[in-house]
Amino acid sequence: MAKRKKSVPMADRPGTSECPKCRHVNKTEDARTLQIEMRPVLTKQVFAFPDALAEVSCLRCAACGYWMCLDYRIELDDNPEMDLNPD
Repeated sequence: MAKRKKSVPMADRPGTSECPKCRHVNKTEDARTLQIEMRPVLTKQVFAFPDALAEVSCLRCAACGYWMCLDYRIELDDNPEMDLNPD
């Protein structure tokens, strides 16, 4: 298994966040943190790209339902998959 580099922690979030769509002020205590595994589709132009794990802090506006990203971080795998024969 590949060694992971030390990751940078996500920033502290403020107590409230304004929705960019409707300008409603939301409490960030209701924010969720999701982990998303990212695997790119390899093509002739992009034949090597590392897998990544993204951690996203998101909040849904209580007034209009718009999802906001408060912060994120992406950790790349140190050993990218290489497909030298994409055909």
